[in-house]
Amino acid sequence: MKQKTDLLKKEDKRNLNRAREYALRLLEYRERSEQEIKERMARKNYNERLIKSTIKSLKNHNLVNDRRFARMWAESCLRRSYGRWKVQSDLNKKGIDEEIVEEVLRESYSKVDEVQIALALIQKKWPFLKEEKNTLLRRVSDFLKRRGFPFEVIAEVIRQQYG
Repeated sequence: MKQKTDLLKKEDKRNLNRAREYALRLLEYRERSEQEIKERMARKNYNERLIKSTIKSLKNHNLVNDRRFARMWAESCLRRSYGRWKVQSDLNKKGIDEEIVEEVLRESYSKVDEVQIALALIQKKWPFLKEEKNTLLRRVSDFLKRRGFPFEVIAEVIRQQYG
């Protein structure tokens, strides 16, 4: 009986090591949220106990930190000229706590003028459009919505650009 128990313990340790190695491989590519790692591990059929143990270990070594992930994601989206709604939507999908999302959005988007970002996008994408005004306004509005800009920003961009 003792031999069987020892074999089970060895198997558990092997599984735990495999789970940790898998999680570390995921983190080699880019920072990830806790929820992302849980979902990916579940897809690989790791059991709940192994997933929890792995996440706990990663947190103890500060390899998984949702606040740090959210900041990095927001900064990346900001560099690529996305609006706050896109960032908020992405972070919610990635399982980041709403309080952290609000804090990160406040930090990241308080430093920038979303109207200027949106104007630069429009001027780059459509430097000289020769379309009927209503079609143009609809296209610009739809484009900025897809980029995650709030209605107030879109309205201000349209007012400033097309007036």
